[in-house]
Amino acid sequence: MNQDTEARNSVLGNKVLIVDDTPANIDVLRKTLEPEGYELSVATSGESALKIASHFKPDLILLDIMMPGIDGYETCRRLKRDAGNKDIVVIFISAKNETKDVVKGFSMGAVDYINKPFHHEEVCARVRTHINLRSLTELREKLFSKLENNVNRLTELGELKNKFLGMAAHDLRNPLVSIRGLSDLLLDKNNQFSDEQVREFITTMHDASQHMLCLVNDLLDTSVIESGKLSLSLKKCSLHGLIEKVVRANRRLAEKKQMEIQLSLADLPDLYLDPNRITQVLENLISNAVKFSSPGSNIFVSIESANEDVKVSVRDEGPGISEEDQKKLFKGFQKLSARPTGGESSTGLGLAIVKKMVEAHGGTLDVESRLGVGSTFSFTISKNLI
Repeated sequence: MNQDTEARNSVLGNKVLIVDDTPANIDVLRKTLEPEGYELSVATSGESALKIASHFKPDLILLDIMMPGIDGYETCRRLKRDAGNKDIVVIFISAKNETKDVVKGFSMGAVDYINKPFHHEEVCARVRTHINLRSLTELREKLFSKLENNVNRLTELGELKNKFLGMAAHDLRNPLVSIRGLSDLLLDKNNQFSDEQVREFITTMHDASQHMLCLVNDLLDTSVIESGKLSLSLKKCSLHGLIEKVVRANRRLAEKKQMEIQLSLADLPDLYLDPNRITQVLENLISNAVKFSSPGSNIFVSIESANEDVKVSVRDEGPGISEEDQKKLFKGFQKLSARPTGGESSTGLGLAIVKKMVEAHGGTLDVESRLGVGSTFSFTISKNLI
């Protein structure tokens, strides 16, 4: 491919508006520029040029000066007055070639000036140069915009990292202090504890370590999600089985609060999904329903099959969530007015993670809630992930 062909290809599709009241000049300019691959439009007056520019959206205008009605100078001034046209390249092409004429043209917003009679090669070279300069300018602006967005994103991630560290340090301190204090008591040979007291100490330490493990896992999950490296390991498995497994794991806590978890699972074939990720989603929604519901209430877990999606819902009879808190639900590290009813721990990260995991499965996560009535968290996943 030679240099002339490469140059033509580089500008292919750029729009040029020719403005001249002399048909012969228009014909010559059209024949000059058509072989270069430009999309051309023509105007024979300043007024018509302004109208055509509004819908043709030219990249460059070759503008005569001496025309009936408004002249080229006034046409250029009105064109540049419109913010939507400020980036259009204007080249005056005129027989008025005194220095004051050229200077006036530049003052109106033109970037170049071609004297009549003109040479074909000169017109092509100047138009090509300014089209390429415009393209480079647009590319530079896009790169600067992208760079600015990246800087802002890095700043946000830096702030998020600091927030992570602060939250982790705060939330890990109390259970660590508890474990350290109880372990010191158990290691002190001068202390004599009954088997029941030892069991109570060990249970407290176990619960504290479990809270720390949940926090670390949430932080790691959030880190993976924020880095854009969340991946799925899809397998064909039973969604029924995953739900039943998570419900079994939460029944002990539910029974301690005199709560009942009721299942309503529609018939469903095995699905392709990431069992570990969906288990995390189910664990979060079901355990939250247990944590935030009052003793003696019920939790309802259901599956519905609709068209191409499967919908899983977890409904509780808890205190409900205010509209203000609902806006914060799926954002990390948010403190809500509702608190666990049995003193259970919460990292404030779970629902933000759940949302990303559901979206990775091509689904959505929604909540419906009324104060004093309860809440329903539901998510969909596609039946046809692969």
